[in-house]
Amino acid sequence: MTRTASCSCGRLTVTMAGDPPFVGLCHCHECQKQTGSVFGAWTYWPKTACKEIRGEAKLYRRIAESGRWVDNYFCPHCGSSVYSYAEFAPDEICVAAGNFADPTIAPPTMAVWSECRHPWVRLPEGCRQLLQDTGSPEI
Repeated sequence: MTRTASCSCGRLTVTMAGDPPFVGLCHCHECQKQTGSVFGAWTYWPKTACKEIRGEAKLYRRIAESGRWVDNYFCPHCGSSVYSYAEFAPDEICVAAGNFADPTIAPPTMAVWSECRHPWVRLPEGCRQLLQDTGSPEI
């Protein structure tokens, strides 16, 4: 089974094999700004699960609130962020969950930077909340 994520205009796609081993939420201010939403919902995969990246992508490297870099790749035509690589996960590719437009993607099991979470956001039952992204105790 493969899953394909795409940007809004469909010119940038990423095809992944199988299901994501991990789905998480990030409530940091940078993810809020990147997504234009109140959190980022991300699927994490081993780089070997990436079967194809098709289309033109533009890179924006940002320094996360943790001080580590995140390389975000987005479509230069429509501006949608589609995938990223992060210093904290050197062997993984991260694909924005919403770009799959697939409600069968597993729910998140962990939320980081929960101190930045908007109080009206409700998390799925059993989703662990961590302070920042450093494994600080749950809140």
